Amino acid sequence: MHIEELKVGEGAERAGEEENKSYYGSNEVLGIERSVEEWDAKRVLVGAGARALFYPTLFYNVVRNKIQPEFRWWDRVDEFILLGAVPFPTDVPRLKENGVRGVITLNEPYETLVPTSLYHNYGINHLVIPTRDYYFAPSLTSICQAIDFIHSKRSLRALLMLV
Repeated sequence: MHIEELKVGEGAERAGEEENKSYYGSNEVLGIERSVEEWDAKRVLVGAGARALFYPTLFYNVVRNKIQPEFRWWDRVDEFILLGAVPFPTDVPRLKENGVRGVITLNEPYETLVPTSLYHNYGINHLVIPTRDYYFAPSLTSICQAIDFIHSKRSLRALLMLV
């Protein structure tokens, strides 16, 4: 794959144009169709791999957390932010006791082990942004939504957890 830097004044539609022509032929419609098909195939393949690896890696991390005292499930990265692995339902009361008032979940639905209703039962707001592991990132809209959520909690001086 060739990534080309855009020059000032050039539109985004020019990025990768030459690569598409040489790799897919000169038919631009064919190039667009093929790149969409390849992207969808990659998304499906990565999704299947991530789903297959989720529980084995979760098990590995739970065991590692029990064996290695320096391996922490969550880390405080800021005065108001915890960053870490997916919590279990049994962790929710402890999160509440530690002052967590909001949780942002950046996982796929099958990776989310705590339902939103359980967080709400403990007075913890929950924002879910479905995000596929490895090659994919949340949309700009979702990132802005998460930032707004963080700022709303920070203004209350509440602890927030990102998983």
